[in-house]
Amino acid sequence: MAKIKISIDKEKCLGCGTCYATAPEIFAFDEDGKAKVLIIETEDPALIEKAKMSSYMCPNAAIIITE
Repeated sequence: MAKIKISIDKEKCLGCGTCYATAPEIFAFDEDGKAKVLIIETEDPALIEKAKMSSYMCPNAAIIITE
C-alpha cells in the first residue's frame, strides 16, 4: 500500500482555510494563522485522497505531497 508524507510550504500558505475545509482531520491552523499538518504520514487511502484533493484545491500550491 502507498504511503505519503504531507507538508506545508509556510512561505506560500495564505491561511485561507481551504485545506482545513477539505480535510480537518489532516490540517489545522498554527498560531500565525497558517495551515499546519496534523497527520504527517499516512497509508490510509481515504486520507491520501483527502490530502491530494486539498493539495489540488490550495490556491497557492502550499501543500506538498511526497509519495
